[in-house]
Amino acid sequence: MERMYPQALPYLNYNISDLCCEKLKKSPLKRMAKHMQMQCSIIGTLAEESQIRKKDWITNGSNIFFQKKDNQCRPLSFWTTQDIWNYIKLYKLPVSDLYNQGYQRNGCMYCGFGLCSERRKFGINRFERLAQTHPKQYEYMISRWASLFTECGIPY
Repeated sequence: MERMYPQALPYLNYNISDLCCEKLKKSPLKRMAKHMQMQCSIIGTLAEESQIRKKDWITNGSNIFFQKKDNQCRPLSFWTTQDIWNYIKLYKLPVSDLYNQGYQRNGCMYCGFGLCSERRKFGINRFERLAQTHPKQYEYMISRWASLFTECGIPY
């Protein structure tokens, strides 16, 4: 941990995990695909979003069939974020207003994973942006977890 993820050391003694992604996103997607008798899940992840996704794409390509617990089709995996925005502009597609508010992605509002690198990249992290764009939701979050953020050194 110290060598690979030193930024995660302050969180080790806290009851937090990434299981919310499994419960709120992945499991419902898998259930619906099964219910609809789909042969695979179609997801919109990009290889550039993380080293794990990049390595997975290099190893498996856009379609992963019979290699994981579920079959996946990832047609956008070799696109870049700039490719996506070029496509949106070319075809004049509507986008969520969250992008106009400065968000780079629009996942779960209270998710803290990847938070430690956002200030370096964007000058502000998603919790600080949440205070500006969604003050009620920010106050809800702070009323419950401010001490955890303070103790772990997470700017909010």
